[in-house]
Amino acid sequence: MAKRVVVIASGETERRALPHLLRHLGEQGALVDEPIRTPSRNRAITAENACRLVLSAWYEKPPIDQPDKFVILLDADAKDPQDVVARFEEDLMATAVGHRVPVPILTVAAKWHLEAWFFACAASLREYLGRDLGNIDTSQPDEIVNPKRHLIHLLKAGRGEIYTARVAEEIAERLSVYSAQELRRSPSFARFESAVRNGPKPA
Repeated sequence: MAKRVVVIASGETERRALPHLLRHLGEQGALVDEPIRTPSRNRAITAENACRLVLSAWYEKPPIDQPDKFVILLDADAKDPQDVVARFEEDLMATAVGHRVPVPILTVAAKWHLEAWFFACAASLREYLGRDLGNIDTSQPDEIVNPKRHLIHLLKAGRGEIYTARVAEEIAERLSVYSAQELRRSPSFARFESAVRNGPKPA
């Protein structure tokens, strides 16, 4: 029986892009609930608003349809992802959610933003942009400093477009038709995918 997974992320870009990046997991028994849950008014995720989103998703369905798991995706930016996750989980467990929701709530941090995941699929990204990626080293996508800034520049130079959530969705949809193996070149994507697909918390 498929597991129903609710993903909570930080904004419109994630809300539109993540369903495409995770679609392959449906064949592996993990059904990601749509839409992706995000804080209102493009606020950053905090323990408090994550608690509200979890409780809302938990109680909006009858017991037979309640989620089997929640996965919260944070942006670590330049900080250590493990530190970001540890602090967030400590704050989250201090809210009411730990006492009221009896299913796993996993937290994963993307190094910088999910734009680093796009660079993991360098060939597909070049095809979408219609140009090369310049001197960006895509062999370690999570180590690209401020990948969103690079993507904004490349998009403007290659397609004359402004980077928006709609564009992020188009890129994610393009990448999703290829093997998820390329995306797993980003360790943070691999951890996120594992959290969504598997029961235990990824290392």
